[in-house]
Amino acid sequence: MSCDDKVKIRCPACTRIFRERASRVRDGAEVNCLNCNKLIVLTKETDDSFLRRALKAAREIRAAKDAAVHAATYSGAASASKRETP
Repeated sequence: MSCDDKVKIRCPACTRIFRERASRVRDGAEVNCLNCNKLIVLTKETDDSFLRRALKAAREIRAAKDAAVHAATYSGAASASKRETP
């Protein structure tokens, strides 16, 4: 896992920034702040713009990964079919 797989989250209680894997940052997920240990519920209806931004960034990272997997799968399938034909 690279550093690009993580999203910055700003704790609303202590205002410290920590990083969490994009796969875990989803609507309805709960994470603990690494500094003050406060439970943070991630929802897209929140008033905190920093949490909404983290959810959006995580969604974009997951979409880019899915697109890369999709492209690799179909490019591999297309090249495999070309090799098999005599």
